[in-house]
Amino acid sequence: MAHAIRMGEIPYKDFNIITTPLYAFIMSFFLLFSDQYLVFLLGQSLMGTFCFYYLDKLIGKKLLFFIPFMGFLLFHILFPNYNFLVFTLVVLLIYYDKEDSNDYLIGFILGLLCLTKHTMGFVIVLCSFLSTRSWERTFQRISGMLGPGIVFLIYLLCTGSFSSFWNLSILGLFDFGGDNHFLNTPLLVFSILIMIYCLWYIWKRPKDSSAYYLLGSISMMIPIIDLFHFQYLLLLFVLHFLIHTDEIHKYVWGLGIALSIFFLGFNLFSHYPHYQMNRFSTFKRFTGYLVPIEREKKLTKVLKDYQERENAYMFSYSNMFLDIVSDHEITYFDIPLYGNFGYDGVTQMKKKIDGMHDVYFYVQDHENIQYCKDLYRYIKEKSKKAYEIEDFEVYYKE
Repeated sequence: MAHAIRMGEIPYKDFNIITTPLYAFIMSFFLLFSDQYLVFLLGQSLMGTFCFYYLDKLIGKKLLFFIPFMGFLLFHILFPNYNFLVFTLVVLLIYYDKEDSNDYLIGFILGLLCLTKHTMGFVIVLCSFLSTRSWERTFQRISGMLGPGIVFLIYLLCTGSFSSFWNLSILGLFDFGGDNHFLNTPLLVFSILIMIYCLWYIWKRPKDSSAYYLLGSISMMIPIIDLFHFQYLLLLFVLHFLIHTDEIHKYVWGLGIALSIFFLGFNLFSHYPHYQMNRFSTFKRFTGYLVPIEREKKLTKVLKDYQERENAYMFSYSNMFLDIVSDHEITYFDIPLYGNFGYDGVTQMKKKIDGMHDVYFYVQDHENIQYCKDLYRYIKEKSKKAYEIEDFEVYYKE
């Protein structure tokens, strides 16, 4: 998404994105210096540093005990995506609310949160309003939100993408919620327990705003209740615990240090065989990106064939990578996931495919439950198989 914006494409209008695009815009700024994956990671690293600065201001030396909880999933918490920006903004909200800062500033951060992940942002906004227990402070926060909101609205109107935004990010939520319903039962139970804890804590200490933000953050688990999303909720729960812990026993400190060393060592040794099977990519814009040796050979062959065709589209999990490398535009075919095409999106995409002629589709099957098998099958049904190349099938639609 950041690459597409950097190349002048318009979110919603030129390519599908179901959430609000602040994270992609921030990362596209870094790509202005150089459209390279390493620069993208540099931008994420600076964002991570910014987040840790505020975590340190919140809990100080107790941050040492916080780090192991970031590592229990091999530090996937730092994976570059909009959820990390959401996490960072919630940390900012907790800090500034704890410091009794200007409500206009808090409202501004709430506005940024809504422009990062509007579904979760809406819930946290409501929780933030409840925490003020004051109509005057609530009005000030609403006023603070107007700045980012008005700028985004003007952008949508000026780019002619408002209707596409409404279809993808508002009406499309009905499709997204209906098509994506992965549920991990133990994590659901843990989430419910955290919610009960929040409600109990708010009842005991109604003026403590951090519990309200933790309660609102449970919405990150909707509708996909999996470990990737749960890790952010768990971290915010641990953060809430550490904020309200005055002292940590020396043995607990020792445990924190031991766990930090363990997760660091586990990451290194468990990934060592993975590093042996990988090498730094030579693909355009992805130098420095680790890729399996055999996979690079296969993708190189597919890429050469794909680059020779201007009237070609990818429909696989390799879309983004191959389209960026080959200088193809990012389109609605690049996120082939259920619920990412707007209201009644699969039907609309089928109509789009029906209107396309003299085109080649490079398709690849996947077992991921979010992969839109309906469109995968429809492309094969409406086209004629031309040939196979590696693990891709190439279909031609007259």
